[in-house]
Amino acid sequence: MIMNKTPLKSREEGVSIALEELKSMFPAFLLCNGSVLLISGIFGLIGFAHEHIDWRILTGLVVGNAAIALNIYHLGVKAAAIVRRKNATSARRYASFNFFVRYIGAFIVFGILIHFGIVNIITCLVPLFIPKIHYTLMAVFNKSV
Repeated sequence: MIMNKTPLKSREEGVSIALEELKSMFPAFLLCNGSVLLISGIFGLIGFAHEHIDWRILTGLVVGNAAIALNIYHLGVKAAAIVRRKNATSARRYASFNFFVRYIGAFIVFGILIHFGIVNIITCLVPLFIPKIHYTLMAVFNKSV
């Protein structure tokens, strides 16, 4: 995680930090998505996959990656607003509300897409673990987190 010692002064600064964070996560995006595609391909070739390889695997990855990228972007934008709050209680409530909105919104969209058979549930949810994978790898390889 890119740490900034001074409070965020504007929304643009929050967006800038979120975009830097997304750029630093690019190797984790490649690792996660490549692993999903490789495993799906192997299971499809040896016949373990119920539906073999189909387009829902790719749409699930696209939707999952878009969701995590939008989550990080939204977090960057809202972090700038949170630090400008008047007191800690107000900031905490605002952060909790935005956390709730982000995740409820994502799961409503995921639920609709899964219900109509547009995405594969596993490949849709796997990209949500990219930040955890990224920060774990950063800690393992002793890079600044």
